[in-house]
This record gives sequence, structure tokens and C-alpha cells, in this order.
Amino acid sequence: MSRGRSSWWRGRLLLVGGLAAGLGAFAFACGGEDGGAPAACEGASCEDGGPEGSTPIEGGSDTSTTDSGSDGGLDAGDASDTGTTCTGPAGTLDPTFGDGGIVWLTYPGSAAYALALQADGKSVVGGGTSGAAALVRLQPNGDLDTTFGAFGLVETQPGTLNNRFFAVVVQPDGRIVAAGSSRVSGTPSSLTVMRFLADGSPDATFGNAGTVLTAYPGRDAYAHSVVLLPGGKILVAGFSEDALNPTATANFEVVRYESNGGPDATFGSGGKVTVDVRGTDDREGVISLAPGGKVVLTGSTKETVALTGRYDVAVVRLDPDGAIDTTFATAGKFISSFGSGTQRASDVAVDATGRIYIGGWLGGSNPDDFAALRLTASGLLDGAYGDAGVARLDFSGRVDRSAALVLQEDGRAILAGASGVGAQSDSYGIAAARLLPTGTPDLAFGTGGTVLSLPPANSQTGAGAAALSACTVTMVGSWTYDLNTMARNAMGIARYRR
Repeated sequence: MSRGRSSWWRGRLLLVGGLAAGLGAFAFACGGEDGGAPAACEGASCEDGGPEGSTPIEGGSDTSTTDSGSDGGLDAGDASDTGTTCTGPAGTLDPTFGDGGIVWLTYPGSAAYALALQADGKSVVGGGTSGAAALVRLQPNGDLDTTFGAFGLVETQPGTLNNRFFAVVVQPDGRIVAAGSSRVSGTPSSLTVMRFLADGSPDATFGNAGTVLTAYPGRDAYAHSVVLLPGGKILVAGFSEDALNPTATANFEVVRYESNGGPDATFGSGGKVTVDVRGTDDREGVISLAPGGKVVLTGSTKETVALTGRYDVAVVRLDPDGAIDTTFATAGKFISSFGSGTQRASDVAVDATGRIYIGGWLGGSNPDDFAALRLTASGLLDGAYGDAGVARLDFSGRVDRSAALVLQEDGRAILAGASGVGAQSDSYGIAAARLLPTGTPDLAFGTGGTVLSLPPANSQTGAGAAALSACTVTMVGSWTYDLNTMARNAMGIARYRR
């Protein structure tokens, strides 16, 4: 499944780093470096969007390809593992991928927000190019897969503006489901779901020639997460906001579709569920399945309606029919209430016992830090994890924001995002950390459990989505380069050993 496409992290700040000094050390592919001007864009799905004046970093991750378990629960990338063929120190770039572990795709106006790994080792990257929603497929070695779309790239325009994919997942039969948003000029943005055949062509058996648009009258809607269900149904989550007054008006939205793209009338009201956590702004809306067919929905909820109000982490659990599960936390909702600063959620995963792992970041008197929370299956902070249920990670006093969380079968969690120095745009690079099942840093990963990969000169990188294979963790994001002249956008992909 692919989850979490945060609008407040969306856009310029791009992912994945660990890079040599200079763009010449990286693989560029297709589209040229002439970024060009993107098509007109309006609303929260624009690349430059993001409230509170924060540096936007795209959030989310994909766990449709999880640790296979072939290593008996051990992490295949660690020196401590035995009986595996994985090589190299965990937390270092994989030199068998791209150019030293990195691929830059410099299509005009491009951005990468989502990632899914196929069973054959190919990577499917979701995002956009100038005016179009886009998918790219890479070979296991990082080369473009020329059997997919036009030389590895699929571009589509379900609307006339704001076409973007923020989530992607691969079905067992090889078809690809991508979700995001699109807008027809003069109307609000619609929650957009498309399905493609394995070669990248639209799946005519799904919706209207491969496309389903779900509208919310008077509201802009954005999909940030997609999950496949047994029997072929598709569950999508995100948020909607007042199209004329978007500030502090967002609610979580969850939609369930039949395998052919029609609404599932057995879920919520006509296939839709709207969740207003406490009458304030709720974003971004990411989901994970839980035992018993339940659905865990998370994001950030504003503490007060006022523009100066901080955000807290919100977790809501739904029953299989979409009703709020009132046996969870307090009347079905967990809201964080610790510390003095803002608390944001970007991603979520649930283990086999029903425990909930939430990735994001914490603010306060110091620069923002990576954070992971773990809740018990009943919806309480798990005191056996980190410091009373919260693990906080600081990258040497920098501004650190985690956008993705992936959970290994052995209970270790990898957080991925970006870290930089205040408003110094060219200081932001990929940051990642791995936590033990206790919530303490895994010293076998990177340096002391963390990895900070700085970008080339005049560039930004970061991680907004991540996915696991048996020996590696792949991260993608929207990167920028030529910051000292005319900033250009790129899709960035990096693969690290684990």
C-alpha cells in the first residue's frame, strides 16, 4: 500500500541524498534539464503549496512490498544477519542501483511523491510532470523500463490543472493503481484514482476508461493513500477542504471502491466516510489495515480553529463498514497531548498484533525532530516504546521532518525524510533512521542509527516515500537543482542497503 502525501510537505523540498559533490556524480535520464514552466496550478495540490510558511517536504511511504521474511525475521541488510546473500553495511547507498545508489529524472516540471516495488524488483514512482500526473518504472538496476509507457514514462491528464499522483500500489496481477488529485478549470479538485495495465496503458475495465473521479461539492479533494483489499476492492484516503476558504477547513476522507472502480455501497455512505476529528483542520489522511478488517486512519489535527493553533497527531480506527470503532482510544480517536510544540503525523503502519506505528515530526523550542509513536491495539501510547510511547531523533540540531515510515517484519521501523538548516535551502538532504522494537536507535544502521546524505551544491534532496525489499530500502522524492540560477525540478530515487 502507499500512504501519506502531505500537502504541507508537498513540493520544493526533494528527496533522497547521500550524494557526491556535484551533479556530475548522478544519473540523469530523459526529459532534458530544461525544466520549463509548469502548467498553471492553483490550490493545495500545487507544488509550492504548504501552510505556516514551512519548507514543504512531501510525505508518505509504500509498504505493499514488505520484508519477505526469507531471513527468518532478521533484517537482511545487517552485518548481524546470517544465511542471507545481502551485502554491505546497512544505511549505505546501494552501488548496484543507478549511479552509486542514486537516480535523477529531469523531466520538465517533475515531482515524485509515491513509490511501490513490484515482485520482480522494478520500482514504480508516482508524481507528476508539467501539467500531467505521471508514473515512471525503473528496472532493478535503476535504468528506465522501456517496456512501460513511452520509454519508462506514463503521463496522463484526468483534469486540466493540478494533475498529480500522491499514492501508488501494484496489484498481484501486475496492474497499477495510482491515486491523487486533478481539477477541471472552474471546478474544485477531485479525488482521482486511475488503474493501469502492466505496460502502462489505461485499464479500460476500471471506471471511465481507467479513471474514477470522486467529487465533494464545493470542496477540493486530494488522495494521499491507497490500499488493496481482499477480493480486489480498493481503499483510498486523503482529505477535502473548502474550495473557497481552505484555511482550517479540512476533514479526513476515506473512500472504498469495487474492483471495477464503482463505489462500494457497503462502506460508509455510498462508499464514502468523512471524519472530522474535533471541528478543526484535519490533514493529510493516511491509512493502514489492522487485524479484523479494521482501518487505521492518521494525520494531523489542529488544536484550535485559530491560525496560530498548533497541530496534534490524530489516529482514528474504523470498523470494516466504515463506522468509527468506539472501542479504540477515546470514542474511537487518539489525539496526542504531550509537549509544547506542534506534532505532525505523516505515515502509519500496523503490525500483526494491532500495534500502531506513526511516523512524523515534533516541534517545540528546538528545531523540529523526527518522531515515531507507537500505540497499543487499544489506542494508548505504548510505554514500552521510546520515552513513554514516543521516540524522538535529532540530526545535530537541524530541522528534521520525517515523511515516511516503513515497518520491518522484525519490528524495526525505518523513518525517512529530510533534514536541513533553517531557511538555507541548499542544506536540505535525505535523512533516515532505524529504530529497534523498543524505539531506541538501531546502532547497526548508518552512524548511531541515523543516516544524513547531503545534496550536491545548489541542490535539495530528501525522502517522501519509501519501500522495502529483502535487502534494501528505496526512497523517492521531488528534488531540485540549479538553485543559484533558475531552480529546476526532478524526480529523485535513492536505494540504501538495510
